[in-house]
Amino acid sequence: MCEGEIALKGNPQELQALGRFSATLAELNTKEDTKSDDGSKDKKVDDIEDDGNAERAKAVNDPTSEDEYNSKRLDKLVIDGGLGTDINPASLEGTLVEDEERETGRIKMDVWHIFLSACGGYWYWFAVLLLNSLTKVVAIVQDYWIRIWVEANNTASPPVVLRDSTDTVSPTANTNIVGQHTVSFWIGIYLAIGVIEPAYAYSGLIKAARNVHAKLIRSVVHATPRFFDSTPFGRIINRFSCDMESIGTNTLDSLIWMFADFISALGVIIIITAVTPLFIFVAVVITFAYVVIAKHYLDSTRELKRLESNASAPLLSLFGELIQGVSSIRVFGLKKYYIMEAINRSDELNRPFYLTMVSSRWIFNAGLAGFALVYELQFKDYMLFATRNYGDNELNMNGVERVSQYLKLDQEASAQSMPENKPVSNWPRTGDLEIEDLVVEYVPNVPVLHGLSMSIKHGEKIGVVGRTGAGKSMLSLAFLQFIEAAKGRIVLDRVDISKIGLEDLRRNVTIIPQDPVLFNGTICFNLDPFSEYPDEIVWDALHCAHLTASTAISLVALARALVCRSRLIIMDEATASVDFDTDDRIQRTIRGSEFADSTLFCIAHRLRTIIDYDRVLVLDKGKVAEFDTPANLLNRQGSIFRSMCEKSGEFEYLADAAKRAQDAKQLS
Repeated sequence: MCEGEIALKGNPQELQALGRFSATLAELNTKEDTKSDDGSKDKKVDDIEDDGNAERAKAVNDPTSEDEYNSKRLDKLVIDGGLGTDINPASLEGTLVEDEERETGRIKMDVWHIFLSACGGYWYWFAVLLLNSLTKVVAIVQDYWIRIWVEANNTASPPVVLRDSTDTVSPTANTNIVGQHTVSFWIGIYLAIGVIEPAYAYSGLIKAARNVHAKLIRSVVHATPRFFDSTPFGRIINRFSCDMESIGTNTLDSLIWMFADFISALGVIIIITAVTPLFIFVAVVITFAYVVIAKHYLDSTRELKRLESNASAPLLSLFGELIQGVSSIRVFGLKKYYIMEAINRSDELNRPFYLTMVSSRWIFNAGLAGFALVYELQFKDYMLFATRNYGDNELNMNGVERVSQYLKLDQEASAQSMPENKPVSNWPRTGDLEIEDLVVEYVPNVPVLHGLSMSIKHGEKIGVVGRTGAGKSMLSLAFLQFIEAAKGRIVLDRVDISKIGLEDLRRNVTIIPQDPVLFNGTICFNLDPFSEYPDEIVWDALHCAHLTASTAISLVALARALVCRSRLIIMDEATASVDFDTDDRIQRTIRGSEFADSTLFCIAHRLRTIIDYDRVLVLDKGKVAEFDTPANLLNRQGSIFRSMCEKSGEFEYLADAAKRAQDAKQLS
């Protein structure tokens, strides 16, 4: 082949016989030798790769030198943003990927024709201009309609006094103008004036975007393979994304506003010229000045916008190539090159955008400038008082700051039970109590009760004793969920108390504290603050608690328990600070029939108050040390409870009382 034509054909023997084949081979070999003699001047990428094989083999065997190898190799490859050395620009002619075309100068008329026709043709734009003109003309009519609407409710206008006369004229009523129309009519007129024009205009925007997009798809789908071979994928994506977004959101909007502004300016010129004809000369001068300034502004910003649009395609193309060829890039150690290439293309994209924004900074509304200057004079005063008030506010906010600390306190569990966990109305019907591996922490990770487990039948009376800090009061708090269990659970009448609301729990569990609280009001109010029980029950509680003969506060707390008749009653050292007479009355009430069906937990301060209970729970360092009947604990040598009784000085009395109580239970 020679210059696209068949120069020789035949088998090798025939061509050698003609002598032309040998001459052709010799010519080709001469050209190759000439290229090789040029040295590194025309060395291509493949030659560089061959020269670096030894270095690469060393880098593979020694991973620590791989970065150094890649750096040296990259220095050979990356020159002026391209691969190879001393690449002649002329050699780039006829390359596969063509540079993106960029127009210069003013927008051509055929471009305007494409967009204007896509919106609906010339009839559409004639209607838009007509409606836009009518919109400006009826701007005054809108106010006129409002005036007529307001005056429609007036039956007559006020009398008018003639100038330099004592006569008055009473205008006729307005009912003949608008009396036959409803309010809806006037609202419809007012809305129609301001809605039809923009609605019709923006319908063209939708139509234009749809038509242009359809034509673009049709054109690209039916393009020749050469187009796809020579056009990067990112450049195509740029047309369908950025350019279509500009058409669908900005182009028509700015065009409509341009028409509106031109029509408004023309209307102002006509109105002022009608009043002051000489203004026409001023208008011509001002218009000429604006045209000259606009021309210089548009010449630069138009080109910057084109540069910005063209600069995004290379960046998108690079991203697509990186995703597809990431494995090859890593294999050949070209990560650094492509990172720098991405940064350079990103800079190329941002540079025209920044220049476009800078070139538009000089456009500033004169009215806004005057408006800002007026408030600028007040700025120093505002800043002075703002600074002073800020300092005062910082001082005053100290109280809010302190209160806010308490607004973030840890909260108890919910007061209301979830519907699926809400207990029945008569819960608890019995006082059966199960404590399973109960662990209670007063502060995180510092348990006070360690794995308490016990089973208590309804009606049992349990005395709780132990040294200070043994966890007695903590157990009573756990029964009422004042402190939630870190582990384990408390089951009252087959209901886990941690699963129900606090209100349902605390309404059905009664505590008689060591220091009861009285509310302001009557005794009846203190016993039954919610008026849930009849007066007969309240009076019976007063008699049983011996409150008719005494007003001790501890007896009031006891009476509350008698009114409620809860199945679980907790006495937290209730008799620790009362005299012996009051203590005796409380003990007689507890041992009576009133609490026979209730399970009683009594944290004892005096051992004689629990010596005849069913069982005694001895706590030591938060653990169950002993749990048995008082008699059995006293008979057990070395028990903690026996030691406590011996130290009290009443051992004989306590031992005798415990034995009598045990004998009585055996007889019953």
